[in-house]
Amino acid sequence: MRILFFGTPEFSASFLRFLVEETPHEVVGAVTQPDRPAGRGRQLQAPPVKRTALELGLPVLQPESLGDPAFLDALREAGADLFVVIAFSILPRAVLEIPPLGSLNLHGSLLPRYRGAAPVQWAVVNGEKVSGVTLFRLDPKMDHGPVVGRVELPIGENETATELFDRMLEAGRPALAAAISALERGEPPLEQDHSLATKAPKLRKEDGRIDWTAPARKVHDLVRGMQPWPGGWTTLGDRTLRVWETRLSDGAPAKAGEPGDLEATDGGKRLWAKCGDRWLELLRVQPQDKREMLAKEFLCGLRTKENPKLA
Repeated sequence: MRILFFGTPEFSASFLRFLVEETPHEVVGAVTQPDRPAGRGRQLQAPPVKRTALELGLPVLQPESLGDPAFLDALREAGADLFVVIAFSILPRAVLEIPPLGSLNLHGSLLPRYRGAAPVQWAVVNGEKVSGVTLFRLDPKMDHGPVVGRVELPIGENETATELFDRMLEAGRPALAAAISALERGEPPLEQDHSLATKAPKLRKEDGRIDWTAPARKVHDLVRGMQPWPGGWTTLGDRTLRVWETRLSDGAPAKAGEPGDLEATDGGKRLWAKCGDRWLELLRVQPQDKREMLAKEFLCGLRTKENPKLA
């Protein structure tokens, strides 16, 4: 099968390399974003998919506009049976109508749940026990098209969104190959049950703010899910404190406490924050303008404070 690949970031490039090096299909080229200024010098830098494509000897298209007639002509001339789209812009109908077998997209959730820009993060934040990857044919609506294949993945109690995302990449490559084979065999995709759809909107910095009146489980899930950005964060006095790792641990302070209270146990080796229902152990934090550190290191700087409180 002849495949034209669409993608931009590093993890997209890993799928491009997989298709070229580990499947029997002919990848006829790659479509990616134009080079953009980056770094302190604001010099033009090629996106990872372009660098990988050139390394693999593939032609590259970098349209400024996906509706440009010259770009649409180039897509037709590529003669691809299928477009594979991994982390790229929303494709207009004029592009979707070109390949005979349609456009296959990988999404980091079990569609129709968590349609949108941040499915991995929101699944963890919401305390889901299972997520996965879905391969589906694109249509003009977001994450709406019929499903070609899917793989379920359990979510660990302490697993972060970053860790889950990495496992999705590993599961996604063989799932992509299986979905392409299903299309080759002419297996009909299955329509999503749109009545079950939920949203996973793009993250904002404010989404990472911790509400200490919430149950400890909710705070723990927020900290796990808001990684790598914006991170779970709170304030201590007039300074921001990022919370990178927590645990629902035994051995909590004996006192009742109020939401946002901080307490140390085990001779200053363990740090706890009071949530709406119980104490939550803080394992790794990052004070404003400082490096990430273990809680016991952070405690050394708290010893001169009276009644420290998170807000």
